[in-house]
Amino acid sequence: MAQTEFDLVVVGAGVFGLGTAVEAGRRGRRTIVVDRRVVPNPIAASYGPSRKIRSTYLDPHYSRLAVEAMAEWRRIEAETGSELYVAVGNLAVSDGRTDDHLATLCENARQGGASVRWLETADLRREFPQFLRGQRAVLERDAGFLRATDCVAALRALAERHGVQVVTEQEARLEPARAGVAVRAGGATYRAPHVVVAAGGWSKRLFPELGNALWQCQQGIAYLEGVPEAFCRPAFIPYSAADTGFYGFPAEPGRVGFKLARHLVTEPVDDPDFDRKTTPAGFAEAAGEFLREWFGLDPRAYRVTYDSCMYNLSLSNDFLLDFHPDMPGVFVATAGSGHGFKFGSIIGKVVMDRLDGVASPRWAPLFSYDAFLTAGARPRLL
Repeated sequence: MAQTEFDLVVVGAGVFGLGTAVEAGRRGRRTIVVDRRVVPNPIAASYGPSRKIRSTYLDPHYSRLAVEAMAEWRRIEAETGSELYVAVGNLAVSDGRTDDHLATLCENARQGGASVRWLETADLRREFPQFLRGQRAVLERDAGFLRATDCVAALRALAERHGVQVVTEQEARLEPARAGVAVRAGGATYRAPHVVVAAGGWSKRLFPELGNALWQCQQGIAYLEGVPEAFCRPAFIPYSAADTGFYGFPAEPGRVGFKLARHLVTEPVDDPDFDRKTTPAGFAEAAGEFLREWFGLDPRAYRVTYDSCMYNLSLSNDFLLDFHPDMPGVFVATAGSGHGFKFGSIIGKVVMDRLDGVASPRWAPLFSYDAFLTAGARPRLL
């Protein structure tokens, strides 16, 4: 008979859920992870060729966590033998109108322990002449990108190595229990003192009371094939263009094209299972204008494919990492808010310390349920 009693049940096998499962396994907890789809899941937020990893944040708490997350991804690489964290650097670039923004990013990253360098116009022109509109930039050399799908696969393998069971293609729901929490998935019911729900954009299906405090929206992505060598590794690096919302990654010929995406609050979607091969209205036109003005690239000269991903936003853009106030034993880990993937290497430490009652500087009141519910009316992006 299959085991049904555990120390911890995790609902959701994205980077938050699997990161939690890895840490629970390391701490000797009998743990099971349940996910509604295959893992890695092609329509989940934790899927794709690349996710940014950087410590340049407006909030110093995230800067400190990001530096720790970088070190932890290196540990996971060593444990799994996988290339996950490609530290090719990251540029936060200004066209001259957002220099104060860059200065704050630079200071917070330095205080968090990162190595950053301010580039004046002459420096930027000499080192990265591709940025036609750029006037100043902050360069973080230890930043870069994570191979997102590979990270999820590596976390799953590492969790299973620590004895974690993973059940896929089973829709989960929480059920009342006399002691602890029960999770019904398929024909089985799993019981544990604690359940961590890390369901991403599907969180409201389990917790309808979250209502408008969680905001799911579609983000467009474009990939250009055949761009000049100046926009490929190693000549080009990940970047974000302040005040435009656009960010991107160098092409890796033979592997993935030049990627352009936009960090933006778009209108909420009703169904998180929307077609990922569509893009928000106006994205292609805005992306083309950005490429021409900032890089001198005309997308009509290249083979362009479009894709999209889903942001699962809190109204403050902070994570929700806290106990459910009305459901004993239930811990909610959601609202990755378009920037959460990089923290997948340490999110389990944050969650498990809370479950174990361990005081830790990794958790902060900005992750609390109260902060989540009182943040405002519309998301604001960090």
